[in-house]
Amino acid sequence: MERPLKFIFEDIVFGPMLILFLLSSAILMLYRHRDSFKLSYRVIFASWLVLFLGSNTLFFQAIYLPLKYLTPKIEKRKTDAIVVASAGVHRSGAPSPGSALRAYAAAKLYLEGIAPLIIITGGVTIPYQPPVNIKGMAIILQGMGVPAKNIIIENRSVDTYRNGIETTKILKRLELKTVLLVSHDYHLFRLVSVFKKLGVRAYAYAANHSYPHQSSQWWRYFDWTNFNRIQTIAHEYFGLLSYKLSGWI
Repeated sequence: MERPLKFIFEDIVFGPMLILFLLSSAILMLYRHRDSFKLSYRVIFASWLVLFLGSNTLFFQAIYLPLKYLTPKIEKRKTDAIVVASAGVHRSGAPSPGSALRAYAAAKLYLEGIAPLIIITGGVTIPYQPPVNIKGMAIILQGMGVPAKNIIIENRSVDTYRNGIETTKILKRLELKTVLLVSHDYHLFRLVSVFKKLGVRAYAYAANHSYPHQSSQWWRYFDWTNFNRIQTIAHEYFGLLSYKLSGWI
């Protein structure tokens, strides 16, 4: 279904494209006098460059490409348990959009008979406060039909490495051998590598593959959300480097 013209107009006016146009106009007007207004010209040009790259979908795809090739094979394989990694919660306890998507994907896998148990891994951190039994991801799972008795909340870990450590303790206690790890595709290489390093037979499933990929419309190739997406990918690269240096993967 095509997006109404008024919404396209709003996307352009309130998105980066209008500011890019204004900055581009300022750069062109100042170009002849760039020596007289050297500092102003450089500040405007630097602002244009940051906005152009930071909001650019193609730039995001370029820096994400190496990580994409590292992503493990995505598969629906029957295992002893589904392990879904938390992506954070809000102060109210409501899951972040990333956590909600991961919980949705894990519930679908459970309902398809992939595994008889779901383990939510990721601790309760500031600003979210206990009790953990109302943690939002578990509510989503139950709302989609996963019985509470088949949900385990691991609430001690606060990062990917400790996700592996604490979840492995649960797996050993329950004598479970194989897991299907559910997270976003950019996170799966580090997550799977941690579990395999700990001796767990782990497979990968990307939560964001739950929805079909849709190509961006031309006016959305510059989007504010790309700043956050680039930050997320940069965080993952730093995480991979630090985990490798620490011997955790």
